Amino acid sequence: MKLKKREAAALRIRESFPHLTCPVCQEKLAVNETSLICANRHQFDIAKNGSLHLLKKSVKTNYTKELFQARRYLMDEVGFFYPVTDQIVQLVQNEQGLKILDAGCGEGTHLSYILRKCEGNDFTGIGMDLAKDGIQTAASHDESALWITADLAKAPVENDSIDIVLNILSPANYREFSRLLTKRGRVIKVVPRTGYLKELRQHYFDEEYTNEETTAAFYDQFDVVDKITVQHTQQLDHAAIAALVRMTPLSWRADQDKVQSFLDKKMAEMTIDVDILIGVKKVELEVSE
Repeated sequence: MKLKKREAAALRIRESFPHLTCPVCQEKLAVNETSLICANRHQFDIAKNGSLHLLKKSVKTNYTKELFQARRYLMDEVGFFYPVTDQIVQLVQNEQGLKILDAGCGEGTHLSYILRKCEGNDFTGIGMDLAKDGIQTAASHDESALWITADLAKAPVENDSIDIVLNILSPANYREFSRLLTKRGRVIKVVPRTGYLKELRQHYFDEEYTNEETTAAFYDQFDVVDKITVQHTQQLDHAAIAALVRMTPLSWRADQDKVQSFLDKKMAEMTIDVDILIGVKKVELEVSE
């Protein structure tokens, strides 16, 4: 008999990822039926959809359910980001038993896609985001990962327990990433380049994006062992254009007449232009006396 979602999540935590910690006191969390409880008796119930809420208090964000639904449509049904996630799949597909944390997973489409493509590799996927609506959207569509609402600046995860930290077009906390990584762990960060969504950016603002500051910060914190550039242009129909406009924060600060004029398009070319940076912990050199 198939387990209910919350029971399946409890089993996955117990057997595959017993490394969650209490967001209140940082003690280790243990599974108690369909709840998690720490030594100080702080308790967190697994939701009916199998997700976990590990925040001390709720946080409001600008990222809404509608935004995540639009993003899911564009990324999953349209496959707009597949040229990028396919490259990430190639990076990990020959490995077994990895613990993969998608830090800033949103609605979970990227992690879900990677796990689906690597189905026989015994990966454990953990999707984590501050936006509850994103985690709820992810949990409603995918039972293959643990979906957790949590603060990535203080991730409720034990030290040295993650093999791969994914950080795809999301804010990063590199000190936390280093703390979470195993000795041979890697951070895979996707950074937009100048051409990313250039057609939309030029329509809204007539400006170019630069990733110099973001990239420099990554190189400062990690030893970069590889960099993969992905450039791809895709034709979007009216429905995909509407999803793109609704999902991107670029629309928040654009003139609403310009937003509407882009929404009115029947077809539009749109460019993906990103760097995939693969970093490992910096080697600390011993200083001899």
